[in-house]
Amino acid sequence: MSDEERKMIPSEAPEEPEDLLAAQTPEQLPADEPLSSEAPAETALADLSAPAPAPTNITDDDRLMAALAWFSMVIIQLPLVSIALLLAQGNKERPFQRYHALTSIAFWVVAAIYEALAAIVFTVLTIISLGCLAVCLWVIFFLPHLVCLFYAFQAYSGKEMEIPVLSDFVRKQGWV
Repeated sequence: MSDEERKMIPSEAPEEPEDLLAAQTPEQLPADEPLSSEAPAETALADLSAPAPAPTNITDDDRLMAALAWFSMVIIQLPLVSIALLLAQGNKERPFQRYHALTSIAFWVVAAIYEALAAIVFTVLTIISLGCLAVCLWVIFFLPHLVCLFYAFQAYSGKEMEIPVLSDFVRKQGWV
C-alpha cells in the first residue's frame, strides 16, 4: 500500500479524548467516583509502603548558621561557631544547626589528625627529595579547608550531607 492510499483511508481506531472524566456524562460515572476532575486523595501510589518524606522546617537562619559552622573552620581553623551553636540556649531545638555543628566539630578532630600526619609526610618527603617536593606538597595542607568550603556550601543549600564515617559516629553516639 502506498503512502497516498494510507492517507485516503480513514483511521479505523476512534480517537479517545485526553480527559476521560470530561468525556463521560454524570450518568456514565460510577457512583463512588467524584464528579470533579480532581484526583481522589488516595491514589495507587499511596498504597506503596514507602515512608513519606518528613516535613522539614529549615529556616534561612538555620542554613546560615550551619554554613558558618563549616566556614569558620576555613577562616580561623577552630570550630568556635560550632561550639557557640551547641551552647546557645535557643539553638538546642534546631536539629539542622545541631547536626552541622556536631559534624563540623568531629570533622575538625579528624582534620587536626590529618594535618599532623600531613606535616610528618611533608617533612619526610621534603628531606628525601632535598626540597624539590616541597613545591608540590604544600597543597596537602589545604585539602581539609576545601572540604569545609564544600560542606559550607551544602549546608547553606539546606542539605544534611552524609560524611561516610563521621555522620554515622555522631548518630551512634546519640548526639544528633
